Amino acid sequence: MVQIPSFEFLPVQVVKTNVLGAENVIRAVITTNAKKLIVLSIDKAVYPINVMRMSKVLMEKVMIAYSRQQPENRTVLCGTRYGNVMASRGSVISLFVEQIKTGKRLLLQILI
Repeated sequence: MVQIPSFEFLPVQVVKTNVLGAENVIRAVITTNAKKLIVLSIDKAVYPINVMRMSKVLMEKVMIAYSRQQPENRTVLCGTRYGNVMASRGSVISLFVEQIKTGKRLLLQILI
C-alpha cells in the first residue's frame, strides 16, 4: 500500500527509490543487452501535484533519456502509465457496484 502523505516528508527517499532506483534497473538492463524494458508509471503522472507523482514523471524522463541514447539494434526502452487497480481507492469499480446495487444503468464511455 502506497503511503502518499509520508512521501511528502521524505522526498529524497522517494527520489532514491523511484528515480535513481529506476535508473539503476535501466542501466543494468542495458548492460546485460536485454531486448526490452517496459517502465511502468502511473496515470496520475500527467498532473504531478505531489512528490510521488513528480518522482514518476522524473522516472519517465530518465527512461526517455536512456532510450534516445540506444542504437537501433540495442535494448528497447518503453514506458506506460497504468490506471487505478480494480477496487482501489479512486477506482471506477466502486461506482459501478453502487450503480448496480441501486438499479441504475451502467454508463460506460471508451476514450480513444
